[in-house]
Amino acid sequence: MEAFTAPSRAGSVSEATLSRQTEPNPMIVSKGPRILARLARIAEQACQSSGISLPQYRLLDSLGSGPLRASEVAAFVGVSRPTLTSLVDGLVRRNFIVRRPVASDRRGIVLERTQEGSIALQHAEKALLGSLTALVEPEMRGQTDEVISAVSRALDQRV
Repeated sequence: MEAFTAPSRAGSVSEATLSRQTEPNPMIVSKGPRILARLARIAEQACQSSGISLPQYRLLDSLGSGPLRASEVAAFVGVSRPTLTSLVDGLVRRNFIVRRPVASDRRGIVLERTQEGSIALQHAEKALLGSLTALVEPEMRGQTDEVISAVSRALDQRV
């Protein structure tokens, strides 16, 4: 086993508690896909409660650093071009994003999030945070934050 050292703070768990096995935990391997599917459903419900779908959330989130070409957004969101067109049409109708032509490419467009889109994204993130926080007992939230941060870093390196 390889030890994981948690930051020292009052109430933090011991090294033994945060030990990681070098081999996958069979329980996690068997339950992991089901847990991810259930979390995806909870995330979808949270987004819908805020007025957007999970794919629309991903699209709005992808535009956080500025305008992107539609092809880049499709790759980030993980949808086909026809599906992207449908998502974009719905978000344009609600004034959450705008389409702008690419000067150097007559057929190309860039997508840009509007102020209304940023507000919709904030509402969805608040709903997502509430739904996910409700799953974890208060005394476990510090540890959950550490795990989420680690997973986030790993995902940032992959995607």
